[in-house]
Amino acid sequence: MTMMFPTIAIVALSWSTFFVPVSVPTARLSATLLLALSSLVMNVLCRTALAPELKGVTYLTLIDLWTTSCFLFAAAALVLQLIIVSRAASQQQVRR
Repeated sequence: MTMMFPTIAIVALSWSTFFVPVSVPTARLSATLLLALSSLVMNVLCRTALAPELKGVTYLTLIDLWTTSCFLFAAAALVLQLIIVSRAASQQQVRR
């Protein structure tokens, strides 16, 4: 539970950035990037600090799969934000 609740919150927040208006691309991208990096840090932190009994384990554990999948969801949100912002910018260029 020490890892699950923060990672769920990070993923939920990264996907909630889709509710930020497209007219503010800096806020959308910076928030999503920050949350994706936070998810990556949680992935590393899980293996090193929060689960020291897993240091000698060489195989994949369920918490590794959980944190990696959470990072992939946050990274997917970042990629989608980049696509949305770039399309919005290109549509503004066409309108001019």
